[in-house]
Amino acid sequence: MNLSQVKLRNLKSFKLACTTAVILVSVSCTDNKQVEDVFVPNTTVNPNISLDCSGIWEGSPLCLERNEALLELRKLDKDFKLNELAINKNPALLDKIKSKRVEGDKFYNDEFYFKARDSYSDAVKLINELIQTNETKLNKYISDIKNLLAIGKIDEANDILAKGLTIDSLNEELLALNSRDENFIQINTLISEANKFLAEEDYENALAKINEAIKLDTFRNDSKNLKSKIIKESNEFYFDIYLRNAYKNLDADNIKRAIFNLEKAKKIFPNSNEIAVLERSLSTQKKDFDLKNFKLDAERFYKSENWDKSLESYKSALSISPDDSELLDKVLKVETILKIYNDLKIYSKNPERLSSSNIRVNFKKVIDKANNLNLTKEVSLLALITQSEEIYNRFSKMVVLKLISNDKTYVDIQKTAQFQPFNTELIKLYPGKYVIVAKRKGMQSTRTEINISPEIDQLSVKAICDVSCKVYKSNDNDTKLDDSAVVNKNINNIATKETSELTNYIVGAKINMTTFSKNLVCNKPTNNKSFKLTFEVSVKSNGFVIATRIIDNSEAYLNNDDKVVIGIVERALKKSRFKLPKVDGSTSAGKVKYSLTVPNKFCQE
Repeated sequence: MNLSQVKLRNLKSFKLACTTAVILVSVSCTDNKQVEDVFVPNTTVNPNISLDCSGIWEGSPLCLERNEALLELRKLDKDFKLNELAINKNPALLDKIKSKRVEGDKFYNDEFYFKARDSYSDAVKLINELIQTNETKLNKYISDIKNLLAIGKIDEANDILAKGLTIDSLNEELLALNSRDENFIQINTLISEANKFLAEEDYENALAKINEAIKLDTFRNDSKNLKSKIIKESNEFYFDIYLRNAYKNLDADNIKRAIFNLEKAKKIFPNSNEIAVLERSLSTQKKDFDLKNFKLDAERFYKSENWDKSLESYKSALSISPDDSELLDKVLKVETILKIYNDLKIYSKNPERLSSSNIRVNFKKVIDKANNLNLTKEVSLLALITQSEEIYNRFSKMVVLKLISNDKTYVDIQKTAQFQPFNTELIKLYPGKYVIVAKRKGMQSTRTEINISPEIDQLSVKAICDVSCKVYKSNDNDTKLDDSAVVNKNINNIATKETSELTNYIVGAKINMTTFSKNLVCNKPTNNKSFKLTFEVSVKSNGFVIATRIIDNSEAYLNNDDKVVIGIVERALKKSRFKLPKVDGSTSAGKVKYSLTVPNKFCQE
């Protein structure tokens, strides 16, 4: 026996050490495998076997050919199973394939593995030829069916369809064509109905019918072509209608409707020359239309005293006709009214802020501007002006604030006046909110906001630092007022020409220059210019300064260093004391006019 005659089911299962000679001597090596595991020849070949051609069998033709035969056998069984239905429909081919399989098995069992391989391979080729033939037939059938359906030959298409389904009853394309065939008559009916509606210019129903037909068969070109025709004729029809309607609207001066129809036509054929012509015609009339409507809106809003909307509409009209002087005058008038209206609202909403002379003066200016307007039918605005005048008059009447202390407390009325320790002080203030601060060295200061009502003539407030600092209203309102003892203070430290001319200053009052010079404290050098300053100084009867304000300076423009120097001088004045002349043997509080010249480079290194 030579090597080619050795039959092993699994060469891997042996550990062999063999020698060969002319006469085969087979020596089996020791193995752990049981006897029943050794290959026993069968009449039927199992394709799910492979051999390990390594070790001493590496490169052995016998081993390689046997594996090739098994590989072809696996292909054969797989292809046969996949195409069994088609093969069974061809008995002659089935016999040939079976014959080749039997032939291959015989060669395999006789150990002619290369012949077994070739027989199995021939059987596979027979199956592949059948598959290729069937595919060619199916492709031709499918093409023929489509062509026949396209020209309406249903019976012929059905015959070919039946042939195709006998080859492959599960072919998706054939099943789809079968569905098309079944819907053919229904689709023809829908196409006829769509054509009828198209002839009647009922494009909506025509489009609905053809869409229904296309849904049943998306491959029919006659349905698609009819849909394109319906859309084309529908667009042309409606485009003409929209254009005609737009021109009718223009003739009737109905610009809004003309624009509506223009936009509809534009969506259909945006690049049409007819659209461009219509837009030019519409542009001219739209300008006049918009101008007219903006004016109407502006007047309507003016009558309802909606100043914001009225101004917006007038400005829109002016943008269309910028050379219209009448429109320009109305824009300026409404702008002025709107500004006055908003300012009056702000001042009237917070009347307590009128304690500031600056705010009060500005409020009066706004009221005067409002009264200069030529108003007759502006009911709400006139009512607001009247209300603003009443508020201004109420808050322009000064109230006497009586401050009561203990000769040990320093009292400040923020942004208004400062007091050295005193027993009783009287000061006239405009109604509004003030903050009073009581302080004493070594104690925690306190501050309290008071609201001076315009409905009272006098208000008493105690500001005392004893065990602790307190500021509170007092019921002591019985003190008889002496106008000569009341300090008239302008809250915002800004004097008008009228008030400065009416002020009576204490004649002969002189500052104690020693205290003034001592209080002039510089923190850093200043590069200021030389200029003159005039202060109005409010003093108590003991000569101590209550408050100061600038009533004149020689320079309209002041740089930062100039302002620093003014602050130094003003702080020194507030800490200084004036020598007051006696009248009838006693001194009285009042105002002093104090002027000085500031040298350049006031603070030097």
